[in-house]
Amino acid sequence: MASGATGQILRVNLTTGRCYQETLSSETMHGWLGGRGIGTALLREFSGCDPFDSDSPLVFSVGPLCNTPIPLSTRCTLTGHSPLTNTIFSCSSGGPFAWHLKRTGFSALVLQGVSAGPCLLEITPDGATLVPCSDLWGLDVRTTVLRLAGENGVAVIGPAGENSVRYASIETKGGESFGRGGLGAVMGHKGVKAITIRGDAETLIANQPAFDKAFNDLMRLFKASPFLYGPFGISDQGTVALVDLLLQRGMLPGTNFTSFSGKATNWNAAALRNQFSSQADGCHDCLVACKRLLADGLSLPGYDELATFGGLCGLDELGTITAISNQCCELGLDPVSTGATLAVWSEITGQSLSRISLDKLLTDISKRTGQGDLLSFGANKLANQLGQPDKAMTVKGLELPPYDPRASTGLALGYATAPHGGSHLTAWPIASEILRKPVPTDRFSFDGKARIIAMFEDANAAVDTLALCRFSAAAVELEEMAALLAAVTGESYGPADLMQIGRRIVASEQDFNRSNGFTVTDDCLPTRFFAESANGLAPLDQQRFQQELAAYHRIRRAQVNDRSK
Repeated sequence: MASGATGQILRVNLTTGRCYQETLSSETMHGWLGGRGIGTALLREFSGCDPFDSDSPLVFSVGPLCNTPIPLSTRCTLTGHSPLTNTIFSCSSGGPFAWHLKRTGFSALVLQGVSAGPCLLEITPDGATLVPCSDLWGLDVRTTVLRLAGENGVAVIGPAGENSVRYASIETKGGESFGRGGLGAVMGHKGVKAITIRGDAETLIANQPAFDKAFNDLMRLFKASPFLYGPFGISDQGTVALVDLLLQRGMLPGTNFTSFSGKATNWNAAALRNQFSSQADGCHDCLVACKRLLADGLSLPGYDELATFGGLCGLDELGTITAISNQCCELGLDPVSTGATLAVWSEITGQSLSRISLDKLLTDISKRTGQGDLLSFGANKLANQLGQPDKAMTVKGLELPPYDPRASTGLALGYATAPHGGSHLTAWPIASEILRKPVPTDRFSFDGKARIIAMFEDANAAVDTLALCRFSAAAVELEEMAALLAAVTGESYGPADLMQIGRRIVASEQDFNRSNGFTVTDDCLPTRFFAESANGLAPLDQQRFQQELAAYHRIRRAQVNDRSK
């Protein structure tokens, strides 16, 4: 039994088959905590490697609050070198996989090397074992999970990961996928088809009275959040509640980020409720339950999938969107990168996605056959190969998620500066500019956004070290999170400590990217957003964008200088 972050990690050398335990220093644990922090700390020394180098690690890490009664804390972060973007990359999944990893007593699982053949990694309280599994290679995700049925946490790749599709995902049983960045291709290259994990260790609360108070404060703020628990919030409707809100704000994108002209009423929350009989579901012990499941266990698409296929790809039929979303899951394809890549291909070639067999095309992508081979490398390479690089709506090689930055200057700047590439989650300015939390900011003005985005990046990196769901930030702030962390670990933490840790992570990620050839010139947006209007919104002011971007870099340089004194 241990309090919070244990400092124990499990290293697996897939080349030799050796599995061994390692203890991280107390300085490392205190300075990086867990989740994205530990992942970044363990990846730093491999910044010069190719993503498919044998030594380049995949790091699965949990936060110190996992396996406690705290809701939205049962998440595992995956950190690696993205084969899609060539940046450092972190993504997370909620569900049993995180819970079981924490219950093994390990804060992180580190995979290195390349297996001689397809293998299954089994982790139990008795140890870790590599098992040959040629019979599983080639199977889709659902079939693989059924073959590995049990009460364990399970993470598997589909055909896309096996064939090194650059945006292959890693799917988990009973949770979300490790979706963006293509780390499923790295796992496939290493020869790992699946990981099963079962733990039984409890997490000790170091200061129970302090925890009880902090927990009650947390729950009171959660319940008071309209976004989480309001009559039209995500607990009531799932993340699809965002469809109508973002359509109204002009943030729901049309085909390849032109104006939206589809019929969102065909696939908004009301449409899903009318067409499907579903039940609310969440990540393990999450009380919000933002997902929706059908009776057969298949998931209904959330906002990202609906807005990607219904907006970026221009599909209006809910049954088609649902089928495509589930096929992406079965094949181990990240739906956002898949849809964004298809949208670029459709615009350049003139082929309507509603008039072709997407079922066959997705299968071809996962197997890298026919037209699917070029599509398997993502939107950036596709557009370059077809001679129209300006059509790729990417930043640092990452396809933009379905949130139009013309509706949010903070989002525009946050896309450009995000170390992982064009992610809305690194700074998550949607919280302040759309949801009005923690304070409302003017979504049409660049004034002051440089400092705000830098601050949000650091704060969200800190949240990611705790491995809390990003939705927690819609209700609570670092003050409440620090109180919970201090109570669980028995160590002194305040909001300023978390901000310092978050800043350390972002700076290290930026250092990693610089080691791989990235410069400040890569902090940019596709020209479409400065040249074309959409959804009744004017193009972004490029001059003000550049001025605020320069201010952001001055802030980051000053922080580096302060650390060196």
